[in-house]
Amino acid sequence: MKIGFIGTGHMGGSIAYALRNNPSIRLLLCDKDRQKAVDLSKRIGRGCFVMDARSIVHDSDFIFLGVKPGDIEGLLRKIASVSTSAVVVSMAAGISIAELGAALPSHPVIRILPNTPIAVKKGFTFVAYGDQVSEEQKKIFADLMKDTGVLCEIEEEKINAASVITGSAPAYLDYFLDALAEAGAKMGLTKEEATSYALHMAEGAAKLALASDKSPKKLGEEVCSPGGSTIEGVDVLLKKGLYEMTEEAAMATFRKNGNIK
Repeated sequence: MKIGFIGTGHMGGSIAYALRNNPSIRLLLCDKDRQKAVDLSKRIGRGCFVMDARSIVHDSDFIFLGVKPGDIEGLLRKIASVSTSAVVVSMAAGISIAELGAALPSHPVIRILPNTPIAVKKGFTFVAYGDQVSEEQKKIFADLMKDTGVLCEIEEEKINAASVITGSAPAYLDYFLDALAEAGAKMGLTKEEATSYALHMAEGAAKLALASDKSPKKLGEEVCSPGGSTIEGVDVLLKKGLYEMTEEAAMATFRKNGNIK
């Protein structure tokens, strides 16, 4: 089976790299910056080839579109001009399945919104399927994506909201962890030490929350002994508007998700 990638940036490149050990597929890569595709091909090694976009469309069974939203319309016209029935997998924000289907009437279309942890096989990818995608194609796609992390089917009307939590919020968390490391440096740690401690803390806290039947808030409350030091810090966060600030950030991202073209 041949899996094509048109656009090998952070998302497209990470998915391609995650699939590198699947012996049943060949990876076909293309990028506007050809050197980027060549470099990724060298990292992946065996079973990976750099081709032009038209050849990828012609030869692939599944085609992942990893281009910027502003480039998607021209790419869709190029795909439509090639006689093929490959399944097209779009990760372009703001482009609906209906729009993809109208541009590619002979192609089954899948819409996904992945996040950056796919690079370490800990990703969380939302998927919505077009009407032309068969049950067999859904199964093949789900099997492919096992190497990237969790694949979660969702109603398309919820995808913009859900992607705020999984797609954009990793950046929120990264900034919070950096801020925590900066604070640690002011308390006498090195920035490198504080960053390492913060990252391991976040990993452990997330694993604990996933394994627990308690809400994240409840787990946080259990860390806060009355009159202790942790509650002092939590009180500052709450007084500074942690919940309000987070909601405002999430809503700003959500509004932008609905207006990306």
